[in-house]
Amino acid sequence: MLEVREASGVERLVRLDGAITTLGRDAACTIRIDSPYVSRRHARIEVGEGGPTLIDLGSHNGCLLNGVRVEGSAALRAGDVIGIADATLRCLAEAALSATTNTLEARPSGSDVLRVDAALHEVWLGERSPVRRLSAQEFLLLGYLFEHRDRVCTRQELGDAIWGAHNWDANMLHRLVHRLKDKVEPLASAESPRYVQTVPQIGYRLTP
Repeated sequence: MLEVREASGVERLVRLDGAITTLGRDAACTIRIDSPYVSRRHARIEVGEGGPTLIDLGSHNGCLLNGVRVEGSAALRAGDVIGIADATLRCLAEAALSATTNTLEARPSGSDVLRVDAALHEVWLGERSPVRRLSAQEFLLLGYLFEHRDRVCTRQELGDAIWGAHNWDANMLHRLVHRLKDKVEPLASAESPRYVQTVPQIGYRLTP
């Protein structure tokens, strides 16, 4: 899995599911990096028996691996940092990948499915609403997680979406998540939350 951070500060997670992952400015690339300094097809990552390999596709500005320009190809290891123009891609450690898998195992039953209606500003837990109404920021956080429920949302993107870039810190987000959990999961334990899943060192994901 790669943690992609663009020049704007927006972060996202991309899992290396296929044998080949393409990186570049072209819309057809697996990981699209919107920058004039990135070639349309800049590089690719191939996953083989020996692990992933980064291959430069003859890009104009090249690729950096841990600060060193890649000549042709280079093997990737957990913790490596890839530099492509003004974007960085960090290879996550195996421990983080295991934590992600473990925290996403629990799935709610049909009677407890969580639904969010942004237009009506309403939340349902099965057929009922939360006992305590969500604040505007709590609903914004839940709505963002619900909209992107197919993936893990990083702390950076959540903070920027709620408060704006450079207007928040980790404690603000932590307290907001805690308040949201307290309202939508009043009976859930901290070790096994039902809806809002914490992915250590990365961010949060919703399992509606």
